[in-house]
Amino acid sequence: MSENDVLVTVVTLAFNQEKYIRQCLESIVSQKTTFRFELIVHDDASSDNTANIIREYQQKYPSIVKAILQEENQYSKGGKIGARFIYPIAKGKYIAECEGDDYWCDPNKLQKQVDFLEQHPEYSACVHKCRKFNCQTDQFAESFPHINAEQDFSTEDVILGGGGFFGTNTIVYRQDALQGAQERYWQLSPVGDFPLALSIAKRGKIHYFPEEMSVYRIFVKGSWSSRTMVGPEAYKKRITHISKMRESLKAFDEHTDKKYTDAIQEKIDLNDFNLYWDFGKWSLLKTTSHYKQRSFIGKLKAAYHCIKAHF
Repeated sequence: MSENDVLVTVVTLAFNQEKYIRQCLESIVSQKTTFRFELIVHDDASSDNTANIIREYQQKYPSIVKAILQEENQYSKGGKIGARFIYPIAKGKYIAECEGDDYWCDPNKLQKQVDFLEQHPEYSACVHKCRKFNCQTDQFAESFPHINAEQDFSTEDVILGGGGFFGTNTIVYRQDALQGAQERYWQLSPVGDFPLALSIAKRGKIHYFPEEMSVYRIFVKGSWSSRTMVGPEAYKKRITHISKMRESLKAFDEHTDKKYTDAIQEKIDLNDFNLYWDFGKWSLLKTTSHYKQRSFIGKLKAAYHCIKAHF
């Protein structure tokens, strides 16, 4: 590979994030690397100042930043933004992602992860611990995953962990993992992070670093967490979300010739349990396998939680 070749493509999706996008972009262009990387930023027709800030960074860093500024919102038209507009033009051997309302907090993040992948071709990706920032309380929350030792993750780990097992802004993965983007399990998913993680995991092992190298904002206005976790329609929205996830997981089961059926069925049941737990649906919660496998004390705690949720 020539020293002028791009080794990593960083992908940032943005929409109405003028409050956060500058910190996101600055954290990316400030990465200290011995290799070239590019940053493809897609703005989905923001109505605020997001696009202007992206233009500013494109002008300041023309050899790094490539802006895709939509005049019409593409998400509302359906289809996957990455597959349609970004991945086909990505030059990097590796892909890293950071949403416009998140940011990286370690300037050596890319170098450390790429060094590992260059030395270990059998791995499909590497990830790291991520710190949450709650935009409702304006405070940092717990970090995730709750794992403090360097280790590897299997496909079963990713299935059971779900889309929130590790932050999307922690992943650096080989671009060939995107070959699964046209598969049915990817198309059926209501979110992009989980099928991406599944596609990466089935290609090879994922290595985990316990260092915090990024920040993930939760309850950002307009984000998935703010749209599905709060409000009078939250339960209905979560049911729709979980139903779509169930179909996506079943499609992945077929795609992998039922190699991971046990883990997939356990994840489907756990999704149901978490839904009923979050909304105190006792009559439904006790029908799940996850509840039935709990100890007597665990069942009492679940019952108490559901009763308490209605007061």
